[in-house]
Amino acid sequence: MIKPTYYRILFWLCALAAVVVSLVPTTGGQLFELQDKVAHAVLYASLYFIAVQAYGSSFSLLLLAVMVMGFGLSLEIAQSMTSYRYGDFWDFVANSAGVIAVWLLLLVRRRLG
Repeated sequence: MIKPTYYRILFWLCALAAVVVSLVPTTGGQLFELQDKVAHAVLYASLYFIAVQAYGSSFSLLLLAVMVMGFGLSLEIAQSMTSYRYGDFWDFVANSAGVIAVWLLLLVRRRLG
Protein backbone atom coordinates (compact mmCIF):
# COMPACT_ATOMS: atom_id res chain seq x y z
CA MET A 1 0.00 0.00 0.00
CA ILE A 2 1.29 3.45 -0.92
CA LYS A 3 1.62 5.84 2.01
CA PRO A 4 -0.53 9.00 2.02
CA THR A 5 2.69 11.05 2.21
CA TYR A 6 3.69 9.83 -1.24
CA TYR A 7 0.22 10.63 -2.59
CA ARG A 8 0.51 14.12 -1.10
CA ILE A 9 3.80 14.68 -2.90
CA LEU A 10 2.28 13.33 -6.13
CA PHE A 11 -0.81 15.50 -5.70
CA TRP A 12 1.19 18.72 -5.34
CA LEU A 13 3.47 17.81 -8.25
CA CYS A 14 0.40 17.17 -10.42
CA ALA A 15 -1.25 20.39 -9.25
CA LEU A 16 1.91 22.31 -10.11
CA ALA A 17 2.04 20.62 -13.52
CA ALA A 18 -1.62 21.61 -14.10
CA VAL A 19 -0.77 25.23 -13.31
CA VAL A 20 2.18 25.23 -15.71
CA VAL A 21 0.29 23.49 -18.52
CA SER A 22 -2.69 25.79 -18.04
CA LEU A 23 -0.70 29.00 -18.15
CA VAL A 24 1.93 28.45 -20.87
CA PRO A 25 1.12 29.40 -24.47
CA THR A 26 -0.32 26.53 -26.51
CA THR A 27 0.73 25.33 -29.92
CA GLY A 28 -0.54 22.67 -32.29
CA GLY A 29 -3.95 21.36 -33.17
CA GLN A 30 -6.24 18.64 -31.95
CA LEU A 31 -6.26 15.05 -33.16
CA PHE A 32 -10.04 14.75 -32.72
CA GLU A 33 -13.00 16.94 -31.91
CA LEU A 34 -13.39 17.66 -28.18
CA GLN A 35 -9.86 16.39 -27.44
CA ASP A 36 -9.34 19.41 -25.21
CA LYS A 37 -12.46 18.66 -23.14
CA VAL A 38 -11.53 14.98 -22.75
CA ALA A 39 -8.05 16.02 -21.60
CA HIS A 40 -9.57 18.40 -19.03
CA ALA A 41 -11.90 15.71 -17.69
CA VAL A 42 -9.13 13.11 -17.43
CA LEU A 43 -6.69 15.54 -15.80
CA TYR A 44 -9.14 16.65 -13.12
CA ALA A 45 -10.49 13.13 -12.54
CA SER A 46 -6.90 12.01 -11.93
CA LEU A 47 -6.10 15.00 -9.74
CA TYR A 48 -9.22 14.38 -7.65
CA PHE A 49 -8.46 10.67 -7.28
CA ILE A 50 -4.94 11.47 -6.09
CA ALA A 51 -6.33 14.11 -3.70
CA VAL A 52 -8.64 11.48 -2.18
CA GLN A 53 -5.73 9.09 -1.72
CA ALA A 54 -3.64 11.87 -0.17
CA TYR A 55 -6.21 13.65 1.97
CA GLY A 56 -9.28 11.38 2.11
CA SER A 57 -8.64 10.46 5.73
CA SER A 58 -8.70 14.14 6.73
CA PHE A 59 -11.38 15.61 4.46
CA SER A 60 -14.70 14.39 3.06
CA LEU A 61 -15.02 13.28 -0.55
CA LEU A 62 -17.38 16.18 -1.20
CA LEU A 63 -15.05 18.81 0.25
CA LEU A 64 -12.12 17.47 -1.77
CA ALA A 65 -14.30 17.50 -4.91
CA VAL A 66 -15.28 21.13 -4.32
CA MET A 67 -11.67 22.09 -3.66
CA VAL A 68 -10.38 20.45 -6.86
CA MET A 69 -13.20 22.03 -8.89
CA GLY A 70 -12.36 25.39 -7.30
CA PHE A 71 -8.74 24.88 -8.32
CA GLY A 72 -9.89 24.27 -11.90
CA LEU A 73 -12.05 27.38 -11.83
CA SER A 74 -9.17 29.47 -10.51
CA LEU A 75 -6.95 28.29 -13.37
CA GLU A 76 -9.62 29.21 -15.92
CA ILE A 77 -9.81 32.68 -14.36
CA ALA A 78 -6.00 32.94 -14.39
CA GLN A 79 -5.99 31.99 -18.09
CA SER A 80 -8.44 34.79 -18.83
CA MET A 81 -5.94 37.24 -17.33
CA THR A 82 -3.21 36.36 -19.83
CA SER A 83 -2.87 37.83 -23.30
CA TYR A 84 -2.22 34.42 -24.93
CA ARG A 85 -4.80 32.13 -23.26
CA TYR A 86 -8.47 32.48 -22.46
CA GLY A 87 -10.68 31.10 -19.74
CA ASP A 88 -13.39 28.80 -21.04
CA PHE A 89 -16.60 27.96 -19.19
CA TRP A 90 -16.79 24.61 -21.02
CA ASP A 91 -13.27 23.72 -19.84
CA PHE A 92 -14.52 24.28 -16.29
CA VAL A 93 -17.51 22.05 -17.03
CA ALA A 94 -15.17 19.33 -18.36
CA ASN A 95 -12.94 19.70 -15.27
CA SER A 96 -15.96 19.33 -13.01
CA ALA A 97 -17.33 16.39 -14.98
CA GLY A 98 -14.10 14.48 -14.42
CA VAL A 99 -14.19 15.21 -10.69
CA ILE A 100 -17.88 14.34 -10.37
CA ALA A 101 -17.44 11.06 -12.26
CA VAL A 102 -14.73 9.88 -9.86
CA TRP A 103 -16.67 11.21 -6.85
CA LEU A 104 -19.72 9.17 -7.88
CA LEU A 105 -17.62 6.04 -8.46
CA LEU A 106 -16.05 6.40 -5.02
CA LEU A 107 -19.47 6.87 -3.40
CA VAL A 108 -20.76 3.71 -5.08
CA ARG A 109 -17.62 1.82 -4.05
CA ARG A 110 -18.06 2.90 -0.42
CA ARG A 111 -21.72 1.86 -0.37
CA LEU A 112 -21.05 -1.54 -1.96
CA GLY A 113 -17.85 -2.33 -0.11
